[in-house]
Amino acid sequence: MRRRDEAAFRSFVEARQTMLRRRAYLLCGNWADGDELVQEALARVYVAWPRIAAGAETAYTRRTMMNLFLNDQRKRRREVLTDAAPEPVTVEHDRELAMTLTALLEDLPEKQRAILVLRFWEDLTVPQIAECTGVAEGTIKSHISRGLAALRGRLAEPPLSGAGAVS
Repeated sequence: MRRRDEAAFRSFVEARQTMLRRRAYLLCGNWADGDELVQEALARVYVAWPRIAAGAETAYTRRTMMNLFLNDQRKRRREVLTDAAPEPVTVEHDRELAMTLTALLEDLPEKQRAILVLRFWEDLTVPQIAECTGVAEGTIKSHISRGLAALRGRLAEPPLSGAGAVS
């Protein structure tokens, strides 16, 4: 890679590192897997950097992260994780909200989760999501509708207490 391209890539990563990590956390549900996703995506973007059109770097990186995440989820369906990585310390009310949202997102199918993250976290429109994922707009709308219905249903469930509660 030319020195000018290398400098442009470095400034791109420095400017968007936090955004990429947050997006990856929302997709993966934990910081360790999110960091791995960002690292793998940036490694692939680095190789393709000279071919990426000016102004399309963020979209290309987003698409790369989505593809890597969905491919990884297909591979992990048969794996069972035994230990969870520790999460960073946050303010208590933020932690509770994050844990609730993360748990709710984890219960959704991978594609619904990815599309909801793109729609409501990244604030992309349905056509932008369709372009990013390569999925028809009607399918995107169905995933959004079904994902939101599932989240609303889970939020409406009363918490378990008494003999049925899990501690």
